[in-house]
Amino acid sequence: MDVKKRALSLIIIVGITLQLLTVLQAKDQSSPPPTSSSACDSFGIQRFHEKKEAPLFSLEDLNGNQVSLSDYKGKSVLLLFFWATWCVACKEDMVLLEKFSEGKRDRLTIFTIVIDGERKERVKRIVKQYKITLPVLLVLKEKILDHYGVWGWVPVSFVIDREGLIVGKIVGQREWCGSTAEAAFRELLNLR
Repeated sequence: MDVKKRALSLIIIVGITLQLLTVLQAKDQSSPPPTSSSACDSFGIQRFHEKKEAPLFSLEDLNGNQVSLSDYKGKSVLLLFFWATWCVACKEDMVLLEKFSEGKRDRLTIFTIVIDGERKERVKRIVKQYKITLPVLLVLKEKILDHYGVWGWVPVSFVIDREGLIVGKIVGQREWCGSTAEAAFRELLNLR
């Protein structure tokens, strides 16, 4: 009996280890090395040597409407901000993103995408508490997290140009209202 328990434990440990290694290898392959750029480097935007098409999605917003990425191709620069209801840094960043978006909403569309969207009522309370007016999209059963390589590491953001190409990735909390953020986005996207 003890031998069976030990063997089962060993199999579980090996399985978990292999899964972690697979995730880490996939992460390394999906994030090409950043290119050099002073404002982007200072702000922590990873720029890519090769731009790739942003994976398309259609997600429900807090009002039950479907929002599709394809509707914005050719119209607007996008910032996809992935967050979770349990993430304190995410909530702080959303408040700063709200301020960052002021005066830019005609040139930059920011979607906040909550990875635990099944907690819709909790999401609504957070949005109300922090006075968020940015669009909030809910991840329910969609594969968007796999397509963008978001496996619970939040906050993480993706910058998508007007042509629908991913041009940058931002991992972790940032000072969205600082001058470095403005300079980085101007440099990355030629925003004026």
